[in-house]
Amino acid sequence: MRVYSFAKINLALAVLGRRPDGYHDIETVFQAIDLSDELHLRPSAEISLTCEGLPGVSEKDNIVWKAALLLAERIGERRGVAITLLKNIPSGAGLGGGSGNAAAALLGLRRFWNTDVSDADLYAIAADIGSDVPFFLMGGAALGKGRGEILTALPDFQPEHLVVLFPGVAVSTASAYRALNLGLTSRDSDHKIYRFPGLARNGSSCQTGIFNDFEAAILPAYPEIAEAKSFLEKQGATATLLSGSGSSVFGFFLCEESARAAVAAVNRASWRAFPAKTLTRAEYFHRMFG
Repeated sequence: MRVYSFAKINLALAVLGRRPDGYHDIETVFQAIDLSDELHLRPSAEISLTCEGLPGVSEKDNIVWKAALLLAERIGERRGVAITLLKNIPSGAGLGGGSGNAAAALLGLRRFWNTDVSDADLYAIAADIGSDVPFFLMGGAALGKGRGEILTALPDFQPEHLVVLFPGVAVSTASAYRALNLGLTSRDSDHKIYRFPGLARNGSSCQTGIFNDFEAAILPAYPEIAEAKSFLEKQGATATLLSGSGSSVFGFFLCEESARAAVAAVNRASWRAFPAKTLTRAEYFHRMFG
């Protein structure tokens, strides 16, 4: 079985404050895009994982491995699978590549092992693995609260073409939150977030009012990221934004041709640029399993 594992961007991200447990309360609007990795699942007596394109990460440190083990434990029976993960989405880029891999493994293995594990059980496993993983069980567009794991599905926005630009530097999530210098007090909410459900219901562009609280801290601290964002603007992007806590930025373009032209204009060896398209929820699941 081949399973495609998609990336996400954050159309909006508000950091409300630090919690006593060390995590941060956020509000965010997730949007799935068609930039993808691949998982190949083959019969095996044991659970094994081979990863191509992710040097320096051992089999048992990869959350795809953890996802497979946790699902097998939930089933309560001995199960095996040989997983090959082909990486294309840059790591540490704010695109949810690893989280998407874990969710794709859970959804793929539920089919591969022909088990009736419920959606609620998959969600519980996903939330245990990481804050972004539950979104990738949903796809499309969604409003996330808490650590990002409390989800409300949004209607699909109109399709958009974009370019994702990874500037070749990594931003650790912990460092990004420290740069915000937040205390334990938090806002109850960010009113800007609540424009997005209305935009989705009205079939409006998701570009309207995009924002990311991390930009104010990350862009001055990482000139390469600021330069990448400026590059997309100069190439004609109609709106640009940092994704997650970075380091990737994305820009919306009027059509696929203009997005591909922007990708072709990249001339720095350390930059990786990808043309992409937003995915509706139906497209997300249809294309996940090909």
